[in-house]
Amino acid sequence: MPPKEKVSKAMIETTAFEMTREYGFSEVTARKLAQRLGCSTQPIFRAYENMDELRCDLFYMSTDYLIEQMLSSRSRTPAYMGLALSYIDFARNEKNLFRLIASVDDFGTQTISEFLKTEEGEKIRKKICNTGSSDRKDQELFTMFWMFVHGMAALIAGNRVDFTDREIRTYITKAYEGFIREV
Repeated sequence: MPPKEKVSKAMIETTAFEMTREYGFSEVTARKLAQRLGCSTQPIFRAYENMDELRCDLFYMSTDYLIEQMLSSRSRTPAYMGLALSYIDFARNEKNLFRLIASVDDFGTQTISEFLKTEEGEKIRKKICNTGSSDRKDQELFTMFWMFVHGMAALIAGNRVDFTDREIRTYITKAYEGFIREV
């Protein structure tokens, strides 16, 4: 019977996730990760062929974490506002995870229309698009609104704008109401 692993893949993922939150993924090297785990780099490369593979897993862990945060956020009215503010709060407070999620690298992720077909996507769409319109119009509304919210979140995470919470709410309301009129 082979010896029991002292450093599991789950331990590597958890530690890498914490390091990504603190410093950003660009600072997560095999050597630094091994040091934090108190081991050599061997267990890391036993679990992962390379750091890109770990980065991909961290992308999905970060995305799951974001969706969990959004769906469990305190209830704000209207619902579209709550989801948008949760996303923006995530970008503001979890800048390193947001940067990983918002990176332009292709992790085999879904398009917006594919995401909307998932259980989580359907829940988010229903909260945002409570208009009684057709699925096609709801999808169009979601797409326009989410592009706006994502852009605002990216600007905030990148320290490109410094909006007050009141300004953010005002811009979100105006954008949503304008998109509603267009669909």
